[in-house]
Formats: sequence, C-alpha cells, structure tokens
Amino acid sequence: MKRLLGTMFCLLACAPVSATAAAPVCLSRTEATSLLAYALPQAISGTAKRCAPVLPANAFLRRHGGDLAARYAAQKAKYWPNAKPAFLKALGPDAAGTIANLPDDTTRQLADTFVEGFVSQQIALKSCDKLDIAIDLLSPLPPENTAGLIALTMEVASTAEPKVGKIALCKD
Repeated sequence: MKRLLGTMFCLLACAPVSATAAAPVCLSRTEATSLLAYALPQAISGTAKRCAPVLPANAFLRRHGGDLAARYAAQKAKYWPNAKPAFLKALGPDAAGTIANLPDDTTRQLADTFVEGFVSQQIALKSCDKLDIAIDLLSPLPPENTAGLIALTMEVASTAEPKVGKIALCKD
C-alpha cells in the first residue's frame, strides 16, 4: 500500500525541492487537488509507458490508459489557473522564481514533461499490477474527484510513520 500511495503522490513529491531544504513543501488539500487534477493525464501516460512491458495484454492501462489520459486531458486547461501556483510552490522558491518568469505555455509544457517523465522513471515495475488495478478502479471518476481522493488519501497518510514523499499537506 505504501508503494501505491508513493507512486500516486509522485506527481507531487517529484517536485525538485532544494536538496538543502529541511522542511517538506506544504500544499493545502485544495492546492494538491488542483495540481493533481491538472497532472493526472501525464501521470497516467507515464505510468502506462513504464508499466506496458510488464503488464499483460488485457491490463487496463494497456487497453484503456491512453483513452483515460485523453479524457482527463480534455479538461486540463480549466485546472491550470489553480494548479500553476501549486506547481510553483512545490518546486520550491529557487526554481519557482526562475520558472515563474517564463511564458505560461512554456510553464505548462515544463510541468507536463516533468510529471510524465518523472512518474515513468520512479515507478517500480513490481508495482505496476497494483497501479493498473488502482487506475482502473478510479477511471470512472472525473479528474477532480480522482484528484480529491488522492489528496484526501495524502492527508490521511500524512499522519503515518514513516512519511511518504517530500510534500506534506497543510490546512486549507
């Protein structure tokens, strides 16, 4: 369960927070939900690419991952205005200062590329079968519900020991 949660949180925990930062980045559940809703298509695509070699032909991600990512991507633009500040916050002040000055389309492309690439690199292949099941179970939900459920799970998991990821949820 920890590995599944850790992978689902990848798109938040993957932010290149400064190595010298002692405290984790704190996102509110609202911020996390916005960022997750925006990033879900890339996270699903990254997961599908990483897991395709080890999943059976009838696995959800192999059969429907592209369709689910496309369905979620169709709604991405509406999440960006709230996801952008959360993305910049998750990056940490040094990187955010640089990226905040880029054109908005460039920032979106960086966020998209970063999430998909990082997720596809961080997934342990032995977790792919469980991720496939989880994504299949969540697939009927709209992106905001899926993102909200993941953010809520992060909030509950934030009291667990040991901690999962480098981004904590704080009060809204």
